[in-house]
Order: sequence, then C-alpha cells, then structure tokens
Amino acid sequence: MDTLLIFFLGASLGSFLGLVLDRFPEKSIIWPGSHCDNCGKALAIRDLIPILSEVANGFACRFCGEKLPVSYCLLELASGLAFLLGWTRLLSWTQVFLILVSLLLSLYDLKGQNYPLVIILLAGLTLFLLEGGNTPVLVLLLLGILAQILPLGIGEGDLYYLAFLALALDLYSLLWIIQLGSLLAILFIISRKEKRAVPFLPFLSLAYLLELVLLRMS
Repeated sequence: MDTLLIFFLGASLGSFLGLVLDRFPEKSIIWPGSHCDNCGKALAIRDLIPILSEVANGFACRFCGEKLPVSYCLLELASGLAFLLGWTRLLSWTQVFLILVSLLLSLYDLKGQNYPLVIILLAGLTLFLLEGGNTPVLVLLLLGILAQILPLGIGEGDLYYLAFLALALDLYSLLWIIQLGSLLAILFIISRKEKRAVPFLPFLSLAYLLELVLLRMS
C-alpha cells in the first residue's frame, strides 16, 4: 500500500510538471483549471488520475478524441519511479530532485531549445540551500553569462544546467557527464540524415542518468 501511495505521489508531481511544461511561461499554471486545449472542455477528476486516465482514454481527449502527447504520461511514470527509488533508498532524495528537474528541462529543450530561466534559478536555489556552493558552480555560472555575449559553442542554458548539477556532484562526475553527453550527441547527429542543430541538454540529462546507473553497479 505504501509503495502504491509513494508511486502515486511521484506520478502526481510528474503530472504537475507536465502542466508547467505545457503552460509556463506563456500562460498561468493556476488558472484556468485543467482542460482540453483542442475543445476547451474542463476535465473531471476521472480525467486527472496520473497514467491511468491517459491509458483508459487511449491517450486522447474523452470529449473530442484529440490525441494527447505520450511524453506527459512518460513524465508521470518516470516521476513515480523516481519517488519509489527514493523511498526505497536506492537513490537519495537529492538525486530524485536532480532527475525530476533534468527531465523537465530536457522536455523544455526538446520543445523549443530553451527553458524558462526562473525554473533553473529556483531549482538551483533549493539545491544550494541543501548542498551549498563550490568552485565549479561559480565557473559554470560565469561561463553561462559569457555565453550570452560571446559565441562559446554551447548554450548558456546548458551551462546553467551543469552549474545546477555541480551543486550536488563532484568535478570528476561533472566532467564525465559532459564527455558522455557530448559523445551521445555526436553519435545522434551522425546517425541523422538531416544535419541541423539539436538540443544538448537532453543528452547531458541522459548522461547523468547513466552515471547514476553505473554508480549503483560499481
């Protein structure tokens, strides 16, 4: 029973993160209430149960049949699993927090190759209060500021994300994530027929998740 409750709490948080992704910063995350963007119908409680509602409705609006992005359900599932891993102490709650923020920022980056700066600032402030600061954080923040002025070949958002990770990770782990993320991005670009810019943050997030897996296996 406790396991289901913890998973549901995590999935519910994932559902809220999906709402943030869908609305913020262009719209309010409070008003209006949850509704179908296509037909405007207000969603009932039966439509708001994480994962189960999407599956029961065939990943479509119950009223108009408009297809819903599967990514929101996957975000709920990932959040629920992350909470379970934190509850069973396979991950620390700091690591769970890093995973959830990484997922949200990655989806923002995939959506429009940017994310609201206020999200990383609030997440970073929370982590700073929990973990404290260090030299890599300051260096990456300065590089992020420079990236807004000079062409450094990496977006300032990616550097802010790395500074966020540096609040909880040591320099060795951070360098490992940068190298693995770069390798994954290069392999992805090579495998594509269409050569154009790709968001880098999702590859950094994937590298962080792989780092966690390898850490557990070692």
